This record gives sequence, C-alpha cells and structure tokens, in this order.
Amino acid sequence: MSIFEQSRYYLNEVLPEIIFSNAEQINDFFASFWFVFLFIALFFFLIVLHLFRKNLYLQSKSEELSSFLKELSLSNHRHDIEKKLVACAKLVQATYVAIYELRGETYILIESNATEKKDVNAPLRVGRKTLKTFTKSGNYRVTSVVNSSQNIMLLFFSHQLLDINYGIFDIVLSYYEQIVNRFKLEGGEKESNLSKSASVALMKLQMDKNEFFKFFVALVIKITKAQGAKLYTKDGKLIFNYEMESSVNSVLQKVFYIRETPYKLEFYDSKPLSLESLTQVGSFLDMAGSFLINIDQKSAMVQNYLSFLKFTNKAIELENKYYKNHSLIVQTLSVELAKSLFLSEEEIDTISLGASLHDIGMIGELLAVINKEKFEEKDMNLIKEHPLVGAIVVEPVCHLYPIENIVKYHHERFDGRGYPFGLKDSEIPLDAQIVAVGEFYAGITSDRSYKKGKTHEEAVEEIKNLRDKMFSSVMVDAFLDIEESLKIKIDKIKTKKGEVEE
Repeated sequence: MSIFEQSRYYLNEVLPEIIFSNAEQINDFFASFWFVFLFIALFFFLIVLHLFRKNLYLQSKSEELSSFLKELSLSNHRHDIEKKLVACAKLVQATYVAIYELRGETYILIESNATEKKDVNAPLRVGRKTLKTFTKSGNYRVTSVVNSSQNIMLLFFSHQLLDINYGIFDIVLSYYEQIVNRFKLEGGEKESNLSKSASVALMKLQMDKNEFFKFFVALVIKITKAQGAKLYTKDGKLIFNYEMESSVNSVLQKVFYIRETPYKLEFYDSKPLSLESLTQVGSFLDMAGSFLINIDQKSAMVQNYLSFLKFTNKAIELENKYYKNHSLIVQTLSVELAKSLFLSEEEIDTISLGASLHDIGMIGELLAVINKEKFEEKDMNLIKEHPLVGAIVVEPVCHLYPIENIVKYHHERFDGRGYPFGLKDSEIPLDAQIVAVGEFYAGITSDRSYKKGKTHEEAVEEIKNLRDKMFSSVMVDAFLDIEESLKIKIDKIKTKKGEVEE
C-alpha cells in the first residue's frame, strides 16, 4: 500500500475511531467535574469585574480630584480655600479635616469641621515635637499632611488607614500659604488706605472745609517758597486762591494733579520753581499729609506722650464709676488670650499696651454720652467714632508701638457687622480680634447705670453662642481654654487685690 493510501486510510478510518472512542471519556469527565470549570470561569470573571470596578473608582476619584483642583485654582480668597480644604475630606475618605498654621513651634487651628463634634478632638494647638505621637483621637486615626515649607498642616480624622497623595496636597497647601501671605500684604495696604481716609475725614470734622484747604495750600507754599498757588477741581472750578503781596508779576510755573483726588494745584512765581522744590511738592502730595516722626524709642518725647495717654486713660475711667478697672480687665484677658495662642513676646507686649489704651478715643462729648441710660441715634453715631479718634491720638507713637490697629478695629465683628469699617473674618487683624474678646467680656460683666453686669459663667456662655458671629472659632476656643484661670485673675482685680499687685 502506498504512502498516500496509508494516509487516506488513517484519516478516514483510524483517526475518527480514536476521536469517537475518547469523546465519550471526555464527556464523562466534563459531566463529573463541571463545577470545577464553572468555579474557574467564575473566578476569572470576578477578577475582571474587580479590575473594572477599581478602574471606574480610580477614574471617578481622578475626576473628583481634577474638579477639586480646578475649583481651588479659581479661589483667590483664603476663606474660600479654607472651606474647600475642609470639604476635601470626601476625597480621601476621611470623616473630619482640620487646618493649622505654624506659629513658633506650635500649629494653631485655623478652620475645621470637627470643632463642635463630641466624638473627635481637633485640638486648638498641636506641638511640632508631639505631632509624631498624635496618631489617634478617640476612635479615629489621625493622619497629618504638612506642606514643604512646614508652615501649613492638614489633619485628617478617619476610621481606616488613608491612601493620600502627599504630592498633590503639598501643592494645594503651598498654594493656600501663598494666598494667605498675599492677603496679609493686601490687608496691610487696605488698612493703610482706611487709616488715611479716616484721618482726612476727622480733620474735616475738626475744621470746616475752607479752613482745611487753606491749611493744605499754605503748607505747600512754605515748601516751595512760591509767591502764590491756586487749588482747582479738575474741571476748572476755583476752590482756593493763595496770593502773597509779592505775586503781582508772578506767572503760572507748574500744575500738579493730586493723585486719586478731583483736585489740581497751580503754582505761581516770577521765576521757575527749582527741581528740588518740585520734587518735594510731588512727594508731599503723594503722601497725602502723612508725616514721618524721626525719634527713637528712648526719646523723652515718646515716653512723656505715652505717660500722658495712660494718665488720660485713667482719668477717663475715674470720670465714670462704671468703667473702673475696665482697661485693666481688657488688658489682662487679652494678654492671657495672646499667650494661649503662642504669640511672640513682642506681639504680646504690643497687645498689652494696645488693650490698655483701646478706649483712648472716649474723650470730649463721648464721656457725657456713655453715662446715659438710653442712647439716641446721634449718640450711637458719636460712639462709633471713638476708634477713629483713638487711632489718631495714638498715631504719634505707632511707628515704635504698633497699636493703631487694636485701637481702630477692636469693635469690628467676625461676621462683618461691627464698626467703624464693617471688616469681617480674617480682614480684622489678629491683635484687634484678641482685644475685641477682652472688650466684650469686660463690657458685659461690668455694672452699668441701666443694667447689672453678667456673671463670669454667663459671659462664657454668651461668648460660646457668638462663635462665627462676633468672634472666630479660634478666638472662642482659645478663650474657653483659659476661662477658668482667667476668672481667678479677674476676681482679684475686682476685689482690688489685683490693683495692688499691678
């Protein structure tokens, strides 16, 4: 038989017989062990399903993170960013989040969604050295994330171990730090502008408008030694004409447009003004009446003026029996509050002086007004001027003792409903926020002609209820942290024992 015939015989006869004889065995095997194959198929199906769900979860988290970062990049105010950072708990499957800012060697709480929760403790302060051991709070794990500059920290409180992208949060916290720093710079500029506006407004109250313009133009004439000057509105209306006897042959030499005002100033002289005079006038007009006081801290003038302010403040309190020890109580509380917030010695010294002089603007008519049992609208308007008056009174020493912000802003409220400017939350300088708590406590715990003062315990409850209204959460928590020891100090003052010690 040829090879071809053998092959055909094998394919047609032998191979089919082998297949059919084994098919029955294979069929019996599958019939007996079908569940094994089903289990293997189900196992691979579950693996594929798990990978698919994990991919969907990662994709969803990636979209949430992208959305979070996009919203954050559109925020340019620290308060908005703080809210978004607190809300980011869901991104990392945490229950609570707290934001801290480094001051010295201690992180101080700025914002949190856990401050009023009983099942977790988001402490007001976290020591830098003890941070490594702070890993549990009640039934919660604590995970810390600190940015590369070590100045801003997030604490996450969760029931399980968190998978956190530290690189992303380092970028986020660094961005927040930049916003905070920028806001501080802008806040300083804003405060400076408010100060200038208030100063000019009060000068106009003290002298009529024409007298104000006469004073202004006469001062510039002395600088330039020109023969005459005219003050116009920019549309050409003459406001004031200052002419000297020797100005008969004088001609227009220079026009100054006073920056950010509707006025222009023309100078007249028989000869061109010197470059030095023009430079001096330009600088003077740009400064808008600001003055530099070149005296050092040891100067007898400064010390005498401070002594005069303290004596005046004491006289104000002696004038009104209901204000006895008012400044001392405010000063004591403010200093203790500043210490609990771990401020520097220099900052505490400034707060101490500012708190003792915070009501220095209560002079003149105001002394008569505050003794009334019922205030009329005009009385309230007058009272609301005392921070501005006080800021001007202390201004001569503020280049050495920066207490102007305390005096000017100690009646502002966290919710923006205070006076004189209606500043809110972090727009209010920290030292003014601290003294505001002291002022409020001293006010409601002291007797008045029309009401009895509240007890310490009642004051504590009232301050608690004013959280995020009159005071920030940080201020309220710091006050509650010291209120027991504070009561002892205040009681000593009220029983005159504190006066002797002072």
